[in-house]
Amino acid sequence: MRLPRILVITNIPNPYRIPLFNELNKQLLAEGYALKVVFAALGYNRRKWKINLEDCQFDYCVLPSIKFGNKENVSFTYPHLNKLLKDEQPVAIISNGFSIATIKLWLRNLIKPTQYIIWSGAITNRFIPISRHRRWQRKLLVKGARGFIAYGTKAKEYLVSLGADVSKVHIAINTVDTMFFAQQSDNTKQNKLLYLGHLTKGKRLDLLLNAIQILSKQNSDFMLYLVGDGPERKNLQKLVKQLHIENFVRFEGFKQKQEIPNYLAQSSCFLFPSEYDIWGLVLVEAMASAIPSIASIHAGATSDLIQDGKTGFAMDFSDQHKVAERIQWILEHPESAKDIGLAAKKFIEEHVNLRVSAQGIVKAILS
Repeated sequence: MRLPRILVITNIPNPYRIPLFNELNKQLLAEGYALKVVFAALGYNRRKWKINLEDCQFDYCVLPSIKFGNKENVSFTYPHLNKLLKDEQPVAIISNGFSIATIKLWLRNLIKPTQYIIWSGAITNRFIPISRHRRWQRKLLVKGARGFIAYGTKAKEYLVSLGADVSKVHIAINTVDTMFFAQQSDNTKQNKLLYLGHLTKGKRLDLLLNAIQILSKQNSDFMLYLVGDGPERKNLQKLVKQLHIENFVRFEGFKQKQEIPNYLAQSSCFLFPSEYDIWGLVLVEAMASAIPSIASIHAGATSDLIQDGKTGFAMDFSDQHKVAERIQWILEHPESAKDIGLAAKKFIEEHVNLRVSAQGIVKAILS
């Protein structure tokens, strides 16, 4: 007998979501449901991940979407979505945020009842407010939804601000395969500082580099590794020269998932200066690797993951002198820093794992 279907509509397969979908598939099967994931495409230019689709332990399909937008923000058209829904007859549909797929589900719901759930990490952006038109559009999508899945507390607050019933918003903590990072980390720390992520203006690496210049005047025994690539790389390299900190900064370029644990294992401190980030999976990876982290108060993940002084440090990177002082403290107090890293790892193991995340999704489906 064919099990009732749950559809998850998302953008592209990536090395972080596949383990979560595997766990979600396992939990749904235990509840008597079958999972099918609908991808809009296999990838796009900005995403350099190498994906092995044989790792997918769930049913999936790829819609031949047209991509449009700029290099940093890509949208997909999700063609033939209505036909897919007719063929699959899902009992519930989870759709990626306020995407074109969600808009199509809202339009379909006007004609035929469509049980869609919005899965969103969007948070309030105090630096670039959305237009009135977009906010109105999002309110309509929220009004038509059966339920909601939020990445964390800030995403939940944002959905409620758009009119979502707070009792229908479930948190599926945004995470990765934390065991992958926990098992491959070690305690070899070599006064290495680490940034991991895309090199864009919003990540505010300029603030971090200014803090590094301040730190370099007090301490000559450290190195900052910038792991990642992006449109700001050349500008950041120029800034490094202007600040005369070439001896303290190394640009490592983009690395695949399998290469990341080695950087994490050797790092004394993880730095996450983002001015606006709907979450920040790299922070989860660092904490799972038992690294003391300094995370921006403006990132979505910080309020959920960082207990200041216990599992890491929450800071405003615009106060570059205080950031430099905190980095120096971590370097000068390796044992205390190690305790913070271990507390971070324990917190992730207990509260931010794939099982807990998938449980949040299942709860939203069954509610």
